[in-house]
Amino acid sequence: MATISEEHERLLDTDGFVVESPAGDVGWVEEVWLGEEGEPEAVAVRTGDGQHGLLLGEDVVTVDRDNRWIVVPEDPRLLELDAPHLTSSRAPTEPGKVAASWATTGASLHVTPRPRHLWHVPYRPSEPRRAPRRMAERPLWQGIAALLTMIALLVAATITLAYVITHLVTGTAY
Repeated sequence: MATISEEHERLLDTDGFVVESPAGDVGWVEEVWLGEEGEPEAVAVRTGDGQHGLLLGEDVVTVDRDNRWIVVPEDPRLLELDAPHLTSSRAPTEPGKVAASWATTGASLHVTPRPRHLWHVPYRPSEPRRAPRRMAERPLWQGIAALLTMIALLVAATITLAYVITHLVTGTAY
């Protein structure tokens, strides 16, 4: 039987792990919450529908570090998290100290896991996506095409200007 310390230690470094139940993906771990003694006791979970919940360490069946999974029972007990609150210290001894905290609302979240037929699809619906990166430099062929287009436009503008000036001065373009 695992001791309490071993049970809490298994939650260390599980940020980004997928929370799995026998019915499918529940969500993914946003952050690990530490207890009074600095040991991990719970994880904040972002569900597939965008809700935030708290999963206590005692509700975790196992942690699979190879697959980056936290395994929970079929109907996991997730406590709904309230909006985060930001507080700043007004004490003159600690100027500029800011603290942020989350609290549960006391309600339980009812999560619908991803269906089994989608398990093979590597998709996390609630995971934030990176913004698409722009290329630092355009390809060479685009630069050459732009250069030739500008040269053609300059030649056409010069020829047109020559004919217009000739027509204005002599009355005929030839």
